[in-house]
Amino acid sequence: MRRPTGTLISIAVAVVFVSLFLRAGSADTPQQTSMTLAQDASAPTTEVPETTTTTTLPIGVEVCDLYGDITTSGHIVSPKLVEASGIAASRTTEGVLWSHNDSRGTATLYAFTTSGEDLGAFDVPDTFAFDWEDMSGGPGPDGRGDYLYIGDIGDNFAIRGGLVTVYRVPDIDPARLEDQFPETAHLDYRYPDGAHNAEALFIDPVEPALYLVTKGNDAAFVFKGSLTPSATPHELALVATLPLGAEVSGADMSRDGTTLVLRGYQTVWMWHRGIETSVADMLEYAPCLAPSPRERQGEAITFDADFAYWTISEGSHSAIQVSERTR
Repeated sequence: MRRPTGTLISIAVAVVFVSLFLRAGSADTPQQTSMTLAQDASAPTTEVPETTTTTTLPIGVEVCDLYGDITTSGHIVSPKLVEASGIAASRTTEGVLWSHNDSRGTATLYAFTTSGEDLGAFDVPDTFAFDWEDMSGGPGPDGRGDYLYIGDIGDNFAIRGGLVTVYRVPDIDPARLEDQFPETAHLDYRYPDGAHNAEALFIDPVEPALYLVTKGNDAAFVFKGSLTPSATPHELALVATLPLGAEVSGADMSRDGTTLVLRGYQTVWMWHRGIETSVADMLEYAPCLAPSPRERQGEAITFDADFAYWTISEGSHSAIQVSERTR
């Protein structure tokens, strides 16, 4: 997100003090670890989610060709969700979307329907909202379960020392929640080459693994990390450099792992793969351009179970927009 420098510095100074206190118990962080993250050998073989599509597109057809015009399905009703920076479609409850505010917000997730009806606000326990920038749904490290991953990954002024955190909570029907989620897992990461500012993350359900996408004016760096909680930060591995020529503000991967979407303020990029192809290999190819929503400051995008992608913008009572698969 974008905001006045003085405000950001004031927020950052206060938050860094609290962050250092919260991290005091993890002073055993190693000085250096390997650049490459091997998949957890103890994890069972991942079962690829069932899907209504095929991993092979017809000759001459790009995945972007499957999507129709952007339409508006409703507007956010909640007066508390005013700076939506991430969005995730629930994998357990049809028609439910989750979002969160940017760095001015509390450690809270907001649930609402695809028409914008308010389904409640729920605290994420044992966390702190330094600069929450994106969220995504996905399985656990063994390929099972349904979770929401919240990326505390923003670093506008490179003050985090290359350390970022992703929080994981179970994807639960909001009607079954009271005031907060029952548990939170902390996933800490370290960039191999110092600080980066990122506003996009996605989960590959096939490997499974987490990916962070940095926000740069000309190129985006894609880093990969383990989904297994650890007492010390996992070191991220750089897997791709994308010369997109625009800032990346959000990302998601379809539930079957075949389609990746990144968004900017004026552009939606897509890649398609067979599940036997790695994310790194997929990103060696140029993306296609899908229909892009017209939003004041759009930083959020997610796929639902039917491969439609949903977007919202920062601002009060933002429009909920969608592009559905037409074939």
